[in-house]
Amino acid sequence: MSLPELTQAIPQLPTGDINETADFFESKLGFTVLNKFPDHGHLIVSRGNAEIHFWQAPSKEEAKAIASQSSCYIRVNHIEELFAEFKQSGAPFGYELAEQPWGMKEMQVNEPYGNAIRFGESIG
Repeated sequence: MSLPELTQAIPQLPTGDINETADFFESKLGFTVLNKFPDHGHLIVSRGNAEIHFWQAPSKEEAKAIASQSSCYIRVNHIEELFAEFKQSGAPFGYELAEQPWGMKEMQVNEPYGNAIRFGESIG
């Protein structure tokens, strides 16, 4: 008998507008839209090995209320270059690149509905 194996965790975050979120992730963060189903309220974006799913909240207001409490964390290699890329694209930072006491260089981008998308790389 084989033991179960967990292979990937994929965050599922709320959005108030599938198309707006898709445009943001493409233009500001360099993600690719894998699948977009506006009629079914689902969006899948990816960049490298990172994948994020979005579900359509009942309204933009509800999406913002839920998203203000939502986040995901993406581990990165070469975070300084990614930070420079995001700065160039005009991504809205919750906080810019900083060394954290827990041994990570991190930054946070806030997407249009308030989901905190955090990026981090181990120091050293």
